[in-house]
Formats: sequence, C-alpha cells, structure tokens
Amino acid sequence: MKAFGKTDKGLVRANNQDTFRIDVRENGLGFIVLCDGMGGARAGNIASDRAADRFLEHIKTADAAQTDTDSLANIVEEAVAAANTEVFQLSQSSPAYNGMGTTLVGGICVDDRVILANVGDSRAYLIDGSKIAQMTADHSLVEEMVRSGRLTPEEAKVYPGRNLITRAIGVDSAVEADLYEITIHDGQTLLLCSDGLSGLVYDAEIAAIVAEAASQEDACSRLIERACEAGGNDNITVVLYTK
Repeated sequence: MKAFGKTDKGLVRANNQDTFRIDVRENGLGFIVLCDGMGGARAGNIASDRAADRFLEHIKTADAAQTDTDSLANIVEEAVAAANTEVFQLSQSSPAYNGMGTTLVGGICVDDRVILANVGDSRAYLIDGSKIAQMTADHSLVEEMVRSGRLTPEEAKVYPGRNLITRAIGVDSAVEADLYEITIHDGQTLLLCSDGLSGLVYDAEIAAIVAEAASQEDACSRLIERACEAGGNDNITVVLYTK
C-alpha cells in the first residue's frame, strides 16, 4: 500500500484553496482525501482544510478487524456528514465565511479495495497502463449538460460555466455523497484530482504521464507541470494510491 500527493496554486490564482490528506497505516488500512475549496478571501482554503481534517479524523476510526464493505461505507458516509456540519456551521459564524464550501473526494483503502465518497467535481480515476476510467460522477452543471446530450465532453472542457458545481460540502445543513467501492489490482493506480488537472489535461494524457513516471512523486509533479503548461488557471492537486 503506497500513496503520495502534491498540490500547487497554479499560474493564475493568488492562493491555493485545495487540500489533501494521506495516512497509510501498517495495519493494512489507508486513508486519503482531497478537497477543492470555494469562497472569497481565505474562506475557500479554510473550508477545504476543515473538511479534510474532519473527514480524515472520522474515517480513521475504522478498525482493521472489521473491514466489510457496509461497515466501511457507513464510516465514510458519517465522515462526509461530519465534514459538512463543520464547514456549514463555520459558514454561519461570520460574514467573511458566507458562501464557503468545498468539494470532497476520499475514503478508506483496504488492500485491493477503496470505499470512496464524492461530493462536487473533484474526481477519482482508475489507471491501468494506457487505460483510464473515471470512477466518480461530477456534481456540476456541465456534467448534467453532457449527460443530457446538450454538450459533448470536449465542449464541456471549454464551456464558460464549467466551474459551477451543483453539490458541495458546507453549503447546506446536509449533503448527499455518492459512495463507490473500487477494486484495485496489481499494476493499477487510483488517482484523485481537483478540476485544476481534469479540466485542463485530457484523460488519455493523464494516464500516459502516470504510466511513464518513475515514481508516484514524479507522476504528481509531471501532472502538475502539464496542467500549468495547459494554462494553470486553477489550483492543481493530485493524490495517487496503489495497493
């Protein structure tokens, strides 16, 4: 079990509102989460930090002796609720925090399984050599338009409203997460990323960079470099996990 992550503010944004956390244990459990904050001033990075910390704190209560899917899914779902409550209450505490929120994608890794939650448009991909599959569905305006046939995936990359999300942590008193169970075989890599990567770099190129990289650290650095070459107009964060 191995994981590595890296984040960068990109070439345009004044600060970095992305956050990630990784905690890999010797008992066969690993915990990963990535958040992309939104809100004025420092509100976005506070939202992502608080959500990531609270989510990680809760999923770390998982017990290596009880790793059935239902138990782990319940823990992950409760962790999303805890993160949402944390950010929502903070957003109500001060005018400076009004409108704050964050995406969240993360979960519990157990050998060849990952029990994953997703809220917003940060993504999880499964990469196997040159093959790449998006494992999560975006909660975004453009994704709804692609599903309805009003936009092609290529058009969605440049659509003016591509950054508008329809679901986020901390915006309302409760939020619904999509839950996934992902199986990872030898040679495959799970990649979590913010839309600073997926919005600028095509999936096939992401897979090629990961496949050709000498290490997870090298892959993360090269992915961020490529997103910056493509414009770097948003914060860029990548987390890689292999069993």
